[in-house]
Amino acid sequence: MDDVWVTGVGVVTPIGQTVPEFWESLLRGRSGAAPVAAFSTEGLKTQLGCEVRGFDASARLGGAAHGLGRATAMTLAAAHEALAGAGLLATSGPAAGSAPQVSSDLDRQAAGISIGTTLGEPGFLENMSQATLAPDPRWAGVTRFPASAIAEGVACALGLEGPLLTLPTACAAGNYAIADALELLRAGAAEVMLAGGADAFSRSAFIGFARLHAMSPDVCRPFDRDRRGLLLGEGAAVLVLERAGHARARGVQPLARVLGAAQSCDGYHITGPHPEGRGAARVMAGALADAGLTPDAVDHINAHGTGTPHNDRVESLAIRTVFGRQAERVPVCSIKALTGHTMGAAGAIESVASILALVNQTIPPTWNFQTADPECPLDVVPNAPRPAVLRTVLNNSYAFGGNNASILFGHAAA
Repeated sequence: MDDVWVTGVGVVTPIGQTVPEFWESLLRGRSGAAPVAAFSTEGLKTQLGCEVRGFDASARLGGAAHGLGRATAMTLAAAHEALAGAGLLATSGPAAGSAPQVSSDLDRQAAGISIGTTLGEPGFLENMSQATLAPDPRWAGVTRFPASAIAEGVACALGLEGPLLTLPTACAAGNYAIADALELLRAGAAEVMLAGGADAFSRSAFIGFARLHAMSPDVCRPFDRDRRGLLLGEGAAVLVLERAGHARARGVQPLARVLGAAQSCDGYHITGPHPEGRGAARVMAGALADAGLTPDAVDHINAHGTGTPHNDRVESLAIRTVFGRQAERVPVCSIKALTGHTMGAAGAIESVASILALVNQTIPPTWNFQTADPECPLDVVPNAPRPAVLRTVLNNSYAFGGNNASILFGHAAA
């Protein structure tokens, strides 16, 4: 079975719309939290969100931006950055109003797309009430809001004809998409897969989380004793996953290696995780087993870490279940203190953070941490980046419905 390499990454996030900007913000603690601008939050306890401010789809994508929803446009922009990093983009940016094109080195029939999302393109659906009910062939909104619209839009823009997957597994969807892409590559069903996740900021999601009393009224404090909830975010991230033999043939070195992945379901509750963290523990153990590694091989965990009281406690319990005495020594971080909870994009954005940690041999911190919680006895790397020797990083994502997915990344030279 051929190894799978990560040869390129791209992001559009509330704290950076390119990979270098994103990484610098993670290290410096630049938060994406600000008063919500997309719609009125009057009457809600939470007024803050982590929106991608100033994203100009036309400037990033040229004519390819026409007709795309926000989530699709962010995903395509992230895909362009990832492909450029992998040496698979013919040009680095739009020229004369045209979008970048994939390199002739890429066999389009052997290149697929796997995208995770929670809501797809809710903006079209939310705005549909403003459209005329009279027959009008110009109104194509009804075809643009399904979850599948994101992957389909990227495939059409890039002309890729390989496997096309949409994984609507809520806030674990980005990791689900990466895990499924990994299996397709291992099986030889594709040579290259664009894998990631995306969700756009929406009134529907914001009000939904507010009604669940899951939102913080101020900052997000993952694993802190006084944490009060999450902040909603948006964004997109794409990884170029490539069979090692294919990458070697074109003289490309990996950013990282995908060592293993696993998925599980709690089978417990539609919104709450299993109180003993059974599914979360099983999926971490499954990713390790898939990689043929034991817990002591993990040098860092990028946690789901939403900042809600229940989620962080259960994830801490699951980590202790899998890692035993090592649980208090393995460095754990949550970047959601800065990015907010980007829903279906979260696992993919945090996978990029995990890969950058390996590349830079530096663990990004858990910002906003003030007081240790006895129920979360972890080394959460508080408020300052930490240089470290990193060979493997485990990235966790959990979601409504008890969906869990963990990805294990390895250093490029491992």
